[in-house]
Amino acid sequence: MRRYTAPHPLAGGNMAKMPTLALIVISAALILGAGCITDTDDNARSYSIVWAGTPPADHKVIEAELSHQIAPYPGAPYGNVTASASEKDGGMRLHISAASPTCRYPDIYDFVYMNHELIRTGYLLEAIPETTRQDAIGIAMQNPEIAGVLSGGAGTGVPTVRRILPETAEEFYAPKTCISVTWADASVSALVDMDTGSVVETWGVGG
Repeated sequence: MRRYTAPHPLAGGNMAKMPTLALIVISAALILGAGCITDTDDNARSYSIVWAGTPPADHKVIEAELSHQIAPYPGAPYGNVTASASEKDGGMRLHISAASPTCRYPDIYDFVYMNHELIRTGYLLEAIPETTRQDAIGIAMQNPEIAGVLSGGAGTGVPTVRRILPETAEEFYAPKTCISVTWADASVSALVDMDTGSVVETWGVGG
Protein backbone atom coordinates (compact mmCIF):
# COMPACT_ATOMS: atom_id res chain seq x y z
CA MET A 1 0.00 0.00 0.00
CA ARG A 2 1.31 3.44 -0.87
CA ARG A 3 1.75 6.01 1.89
CA TYR A 4 2.08 9.73 1.30
CA THR A 5 3.07 12.55 3.62
CA ALA A 6 3.92 15.25 1.09
CA PRO A 7 1.10 17.62 0.08
CA HIS A 8 -0.54 16.66 -3.19
CA PRO A 9 -0.37 19.40 -5.84
CA LEU A 10 -3.52 19.71 -7.92
CA ALA A 11 -4.24 20.82 -11.44
CA GLY A 12 -3.72 24.48 -12.31
CA GLY A 13 -7.44 25.28 -12.26
CA ASN A 14 -7.67 24.38 -8.58
CA MET A 15 -4.61 26.27 -7.42
CA ALA A 16 -6.42 29.37 -6.16
CA LYS A 17 -8.45 27.26 -3.74
CA MET A 18 -5.47 25.60 -2.09
CA PRO A 19 -3.35 26.87 0.85
CA THR A 20 0.22 27.86 0.06
CA LEU A 21 1.65 24.72 1.64
CA ALA A 22 -0.25 22.56 -0.84
CA LEU A 23 1.49 24.26 -3.76
CA ILE A 24 4.75 22.43 -3.17
CA VAL A 25 5.64 20.94 -6.52
CA ILE A 26 6.02 17.20 -6.80
CA SER A 27 9.65 17.34 -7.81
CA ALA A 28 10.63 19.22 -4.64
CA ALA A 29 9.45 16.50 -2.27
CA LEU A 30 10.29 12.89 -1.56
CA ILE A 31 7.15 11.03 -2.54
CA LEU A 32 6.59 8.17 -0.15
CA GLY A 33 5.50 4.80 -1.42
CA ALA A 34 6.10 1.09 -1.52
CA GLY A 35 6.19 -1.50 -4.24
CA CYS A 36 8.33 -2.73 -7.06
CA ILE A 37 9.48 -0.70 -10.01
CA THR A 38 8.17 -2.18 -13.24
CA ASP A 39 8.35 0.76 -15.64
CA THR A 40 11.56 -0.13 -17.49
CA ASP A 41 13.12 -3.08 -19.29
CA ASP A 42 16.43 -2.47 -17.49
CA ASN A 43 15.57 -4.28 -14.27
CA ALA A 44 18.20 -6.94 -14.96
CA ARG A 45 20.97 -6.20 -12.49
CA SER A 46 24.07 -5.04 -14.36
CA TYR A 47 25.75 -3.29 -11.43
CA SER A 48 27.42 -4.07 -8.13
CA ILE A 49 26.19 -2.59 -4.87
CA VAL A 50 28.96 -1.03 -2.78
CA TRP A 51 28.26 -0.52 0.92
CA ALA A 52 29.50 2.58 2.71
CA GLY A 53 30.87 1.10 5.92
CA THR A 54 30.21 -2.41 7.16
CA PRO A 55 27.42 -4.19 5.24
CA PRO A 56 24.47 -5.32 7.39
CA ALA A 57 24.15 -9.01 8.25
CA ASP A 58 21.29 -9.44 5.74
CA HIS A 59 23.09 -7.57 2.96
CA LYS A 60 22.74 -10.39 0.42
CA VAL A 61 18.99 -10.57 0.97
CA ILE A 62 18.72 -6.78 0.85
CA GLU A 63 20.74 -6.57 -2.36
CA ALA A 64 18.52 -9.17 -4.03
CA GLU A 65 15.41 -7.23 -3.05
CA LEU A 66 16.92 -3.93 -4.12
CA SER A 67 17.32 -5.31 -7.64
CA HIS A 68 13.50 -5.41 -7.83
CA GLN A 69 12.94 -2.01 -6.27
CA ILE A 70 15.42 0.20 -8.08
CA ALA A 71 15.66 0.57 -11.85
CA PRO A 72 17.22 3.13 -14.19
CA TYR A 73 15.56 5.22 -16.84
CA PRO A 74 15.55 3.34 -20.18
CA GLY A 75 18.85 3.85 -21.95
CA ALA A 76 20.69 4.96 -18.80
CA PRO A 77 21.79 1.78 -16.96
CA TYR A 78 23.30 2.14 -13.53
CA GLY A 79 27.08 1.84 -13.37
CA ASN A 80 27.57 2.58 -9.69
CA VAL A 81 25.18 1.90 -6.79
CA THR A 82 26.18 2.90 -3.26
CA ALA A 83 24.22 1.88 -0.17
CA SER A 84 24.47 3.10 3.40
CA ALA A 85 22.62 1.69 6.40
CA SER A 86 21.74 3.08 9.83
CA GLU A 87 19.65 1.75 12.70
CA LYS A 88 16.28 3.38 13.20
CA ASP A 89 13.32 2.49 15.48
CA GLY A 90 14.21 -1.17 15.74
CA GLY A 91 14.78 -1.48 12.02
CA MET A 92 17.26 -0.31 9.46
CA ARG A 93 17.21 2.79 7.29
CA LEU A 94 18.83 2.47 3.87
CA HIS A 95 19.98 5.28 1.59
CA ILE A 96 20.77 4.32 -2.00
CA SER A 97 22.58 6.44 -4.59
CA ALA A 98 22.47 4.99 -8.10
CA ALA A 99 24.52 6.73 -10.78
CA SER A 100 24.59 6.24 -14.54
CA PRO A 101 27.77 7.10 -16.45
CA THR A 102 25.60 8.74 -19.12
CA CYS A 103 23.78 11.10 -16.72
CA ARG A 104 24.99 14.11 -14.77
CA TYR A 105 22.89 13.43 -11.63
CA PRO A 106 22.18 10.22 -9.66
CA ASP A 107 18.94 8.56 -8.64
CA ILE A 108 18.32 8.59 -4.88
CA TYR A 109 16.16 6.06 -3.02
CA ASP A 110 15.33 5.65 0.67
CA PHE A 111 14.15 2.40 2.24
CA VAL A 112 13.31 0.93 5.61
CA TYR A 113 14.25 -2.70 6.26
CA MET A 114 12.29 -4.25 9.09
CA ASN A 115 11.13 -7.79 9.84
CA HIS A 116 12.92 -8.99 6.69
CA GLU A 117 10.83 -6.65 4.54
CA LEU A 118 12.24 -3.85 2.39
CA ILE A 119 9.90 -0.87 1.99
CA ARG A 120 10.70 2.10 -0.21
CA THR A 121 9.97 5.31 1.67
CA GLY A 122 11.14 7.92 -0.80
CA TYR A 123 12.87 8.69 -4.07
CA LEU A 124 14.39 11.56 -6.03
CA LEU A 125 15.29 10.42 -9.54
CA GLU A 126 17.46 12.65 -11.72
CA ALA A 127 19.53 10.09 -13.66
CA ILE A 128 17.90 10.96 -16.98
CA PRO A 129 19.62 10.96 -20.40
CA GLU A 130 20.52 14.47 -21.51
CA THR A 131 18.47 14.25 -24.71
CA THR A 132 15.40 13.25 -22.69
CA ARG A 133 16.08 16.04 -20.21
CA GLN A 134 16.24 18.68 -22.94
CA ASP A 135 13.19 17.28 -24.72
CA ALA A 136 11.16 17.42 -21.48
CA ILE A 137 12.19 21.04 -20.86
CA GLY A 138 11.22 21.96 -24.42
CA ILE A 139 7.81 20.30 -24.09
CA ALA A 140 7.17 22.04 -20.76
CA MET A 141 8.10 25.45 -22.16
CA GLN A 142 5.61 25.03 -25.02
CA ASN A 143 2.73 24.74 -22.57
CA PRO A 144 0.80 28.07 -22.61
CA GLU A 145 0.45 28.23 -18.81
CA ILE A 146 4.13 27.53 -18.19
CA ALA A 147 5.19 29.86 -21.00
CA GLY A 148 3.01 32.62 -19.53
CA VAL A 149 4.76 32.41 -16.17
CA LEU A 150 8.24 32.24 -17.67
CA SER A 151 7.63 35.12 -20.06
CA GLY A 152 6.83 37.32 -17.07
CA GLY A 153 10.50 37.37 -16.15
CA ALA A 154 10.47 34.44 -13.73
CA GLY A 155 12.11 31.09 -14.26
CA THR A 156 15.41 32.30 -15.65
CA GLY A 157 17.36 29.62 -13.81
CA VAL A 158 18.05 26.07 -14.96
CA PRO A 159 15.01 23.86 -14.25
CA THR A 160 15.21 20.58 -12.38
CA VAL A 161 14.12 17.52 -14.34
CA ARG A 162 13.08 14.38 -12.48
CA ARG A 163 11.50 11.01 -13.19
CA ILE A 164 8.12 10.37 -11.58
CA LEU A 165 7.30 6.69 -11.09
CA PRO A 166 3.96 5.21 -12.23
CA GLU A 167 2.56 4.78 -8.71
CA THR A 168 3.07 8.49 -8.07
CA ALA A 169 2.03 9.73 -11.51
CA GLU A 170 -1.21 7.77 -11.14
CA GLU A 171 -2.26 10.16 -8.36
CA PHE A 172 -2.31 13.03 -10.87
CA TYR A 173 -2.55 11.49 -14.34
CA ALA A 174 -2.00 7.81 -15.19
CA PRO A 175 0.07 4.85 -13.91
CA LYS A 176 3.05 5.44 -16.18
CA THR A 177 6.49 6.97 -15.90
CA CYS A 178 6.44 10.72 -16.43
CA ILE A 179 8.94 13.57 -16.15
CA SER A 180 8.56 16.63 -13.92
CA VAL A 181 10.16 19.92 -14.97
CA THR A 182 10.39 22.59 -12.28
CA TRP A 183 11.60 26.18 -12.29
CA ALA A 184 12.22 26.69 -8.56
CA ASP A 185 12.69 30.47 -8.81
CA ALA A 186 9.28 30.76 -10.47
CA SER A 187 7.64 28.08 -8.28
CA VAL A 188 6.15 26.51 -11.39
CA SER A 189 6.21 22.86 -12.43
CA ALA A 190 4.95 20.70 -15.29
CA LEU A 191 4.30 16.96 -15.47
CA VAL A 192 5.30 15.70 -18.91
CA ASP A 193 4.20 12.52 -20.67
CA MET A 194 7.16 11.79 -22.92
CA ASP A 195 5.21 9.23 -24.95
CA THR A 196 2.68 11.80 -26.11
CA GLY A 197 5.04 14.78 -25.95
CA SER A 198 2.57 16.76 -23.86
CA VAL A 199 2.17 18.46 -20.49
CA VAL A 200 -0.50 16.61 -18.53
CA GLU A 201 -0.48 18.64 -15.28
CA THR A 202 0.87 22.01 -14.15
CA TRP A 203 1.43 23.54 -10.71
CA GLY A 204 2.08 27.08 -9.60
CA VAL A 205 0.55 28.74 -12.67
CA GLY A 206 -2.29 30.51 -10.88
CA GLY A 207 -6.04 29.93 -10.85
